[in-house]
Amino acid sequence: MLGHGVVTPGREDCTRELGRLGLPKDLTGVRVLDIGCSDGFFCFECEQRGADVTGIDDFSTTPLNRGNNGFAIAKKILKSDVQFFQQSIYDLNPESIDLFDVVLFLNVLYHLRHPLLALEIIHRLLRPNGTMYLKTYFHQDFGVSRWGIDVSRRPMMRFFESDELNQDPSNWWAPNRYCLEAMFRSIGFSNIKHLCTYGNRIYYRCLR
Repeated sequence: MLGHGVVTPGREDCTRELGRLGLPKDLTGVRVLDIGCSDGFFCFECEQRGADVTGIDDFSTTPLNRGNNGFAIAKKILKSDVQFFQQSIYDLNPESIDLFDVVLFLNVLYHLRHPLLALEIIHRLLRPNGTMYLKTYFHQDFGVSRWGIDVSRRPMMRFFESDELNQDPSNWWAPNRYCLEAMFRSIGFSNIKHLCTYGNRIYYRCLR
């Protein structure tokens, strides 16, 4: 949404995504990190709600081009102060990028070769009582999908060696719900809240 009724086309309804995530309406003074920000919808939305926002994405794994992509164009039109860095999540550390109150980790986990390491890095980047919002592709055991309830309560994660998942070689993992929650607990996240399930995507809010 660029203002004056101008909305850019896309594959997802980001306005509905905001409702599923339940981000606070007022983020004044809150420091937000959007990992895998792509064209920056959530970055700019959080900024409009008062947050100090940093977005990162890795051009080697996304169809973005330096200096001439949707993020850069939207930032210019919106006269935004959001900071953007071309960086891998594995290179992030508190010494180089400081700590954050909120980390958005949306549609990234299943694209990563080392998902548990990525969650550990996010945990280190959050201030005490900081919040991670996560959305990811997940595997619903035995195809029980209407309510997003796994038949088996065993933590499991499927690995895709090539492009078995949607003919996309950047898709590596499909955890089930219990695997995700076990991963969160093992790292030290608390107050793990399952926000909703929509199709083959699952949404969580976790506290550090």
